[in-house]
Amino acid sequence: MMSHDAHDPIVEELTRLQPLAPEHGWSDRVRTRCRTQLSRSRNSPARAGIIAGITRRVAAPVVVGGFCLLYIAALVTTTLRLRGVFH
Repeated sequence: MMSHDAHDPIVEELTRLQPLAPEHGWSDRVRTRCRTQLSRSRNSPARAGIIAGITRRVAAPVVVGGFCLLYIAALVTTTLRLRGVFH
């Protein structure tokens, strides 16, 4: 502390503060929470794999079917234009 800080009210308030000490049992609670989260994350890849498999089985045919419908619609439109239905 400098000599010009000796009568500063903020410095006086800071000297009255108690230093922080680690809380007993805090590290045990953190370890328990981390272990719980890790055990949950070990189970989630299996669940994520199941969801990904369902998505592939459902989304792939839907996308392919959508492109097929667009192709058929374009084919019908082109045929009708060539026949002169659309002027």
